[in-house]
Amino acid sequence: MSPASQKDLDTAARATLKTRHMSMIAMGGVIGAGLFVSTSSTIHIAGPAILVAYLVDGLLVFLLMRMLGELSLNGSAKGNFVHHIRRVFGPFMAFMVGWSYWLYWIVTATVEAVAASAILAPITHLSPVAVVMICVVVMTLTNLISVRSFGEAEFWLSCIKITTIIAFMVVGTIFLVVGYRGTSIAHLWQHGGFSPNGWRDVAAILPAVMFTFAGAEIATVAACETDDPARSVTVAVKTVALRILVFYVGGLFFVLCMLQWDKIDLNSSPFLQSLGHIGINGLTGTMTVVVCSAVLSSLNSSIYVTSRVLADLSVHGEGPSQWRKHWRGVPVAAVLAGGASTLFFSVIAVGFNSSFLYFLINASGAVLLFNYLVIALAHIRQRNALQQKGRKISLHVWLFPYLSWSVVAAVLLIFIMMALSPSTRVQILCSMATLAVLALFGICNLRLRHRQTQSSLPPAQAQGIPPEHAI
Repeated sequence: MSPASQKDLDTAARATLKTRHMSMIAMGGVIGAGLFVSTSSTIHIAGPAILVAYLVDGLLVFLLMRMLGELSLNGSAKGNFVHHIRRVFGPFMAFMVGWSYWLYWIVTATVEAVAASAILAPITHLSPVAVVMICVVVMTLTNLISVRSFGEAEFWLSCIKITTIIAFMVVGTIFLVVGYRGTSIAHLWQHGGFSPNGWRDVAAILPAVMFTFAGAEIATVAACETDDPARSVTVAVKTVALRILVFYVGGLFFVLCMLQWDKIDLNSSPFLQSLGHIGINGLTGTMTVVVCSAVLSSLNSSIYVTSRVLADLSVHGEGPSQWRKHWRGVPVAAVLAGGASTLFFSVIAVGFNSSFLYFLINASGAVLLFNYLVIALAHIRQRNALQQKGRKISLHVWLFPYLSWSVVAAVLLIFIMMALSPSTRVQILCSMATLAVLALFGICNLRLRHRQTQSSLPPAQAQGIPPEHAI
């Protein structure tokens, strides 16, 4: 790496995020509007057994986070996970993982921006295109000002979501203890049983539930911009996935205790419906504020993580060199690239062709599984190498290698389940096409960099002649 590139990395690692920011950043990326709105459909499919689906996928994400933590702490705590993939597997795999991850979160940001337009356009009487432009520009500027401004915005937006869920769980606990208006834990096994539609349907929603946990790894990216990256990574790995699991499973548990699962309307928030059932009405405006904060929080996190991954790729020659420049610790060009891409896709989706959004989702949806698979394999490869050298392992994954290979098998199983399901098969095929295109670009990138390296060498060395034998 050139001195200039190293300077770029050092500038990027300027510590500006604090512990309180770290505690909210990953939850901000994961807990989006889907928890408050879209869980009605998964409850309708699986019934109360939806809790099992979230527990299984939550455990899988927790183990993947543990793998990522071990991969990071036993290499170099500074640098996002793309850096560690590069260290273990080389530049080609880093190119594949980095660009596919960037695309996934650009599409996620686009989905959140479109959701914001659907919520705010009727309220503000602005056009959907205008709402999209305002939301994306505001979140992009928030990321441009400084790392601290991103952290502060994410902290307060996430606080709204987390406070809402905690308040809901407190109310649910009180009503469950008192047994007010039929609130009962017996709702979990009455009305058709715990898994009324069969365990096959529970298994079928595992892929969809898995994607709701996407973003937990953002905390390990943000940890690089704290005073003590190693400690921040350790805290994030140990706590973030479990906290998210508590909020998802805990929130849905009380929804199912307050209201029979078969009485939940698919077209309304299960949280609002359960509160209305126990006599707490008139909270539609409050829920709108919560959902908006969830959307903006996820949009904010998406722009942040795409900029850091893009800057890392650029520093190592896997992206345009102009995108690695930093100002006050912010990769300005990378942030602008992410914001502009999100704005472009969002405007097309809401202003011209709504089916374009489904194309983007299909083209990027399953690439996250590829990223998780590579992280797990990188962890296994590094762990084997460290054990051969007799080195002590920090933040180790238990029961190695059996548990690690079990995670690999679980990710592959979810991939296969999506491929076999008619509703998600197109997403698998489109995502594989995306990865094939990225692989082609990755090969071209390697060849181009090889030629540039050869052209910078003396003629004898470029021909493979050792310096001592050159005339």
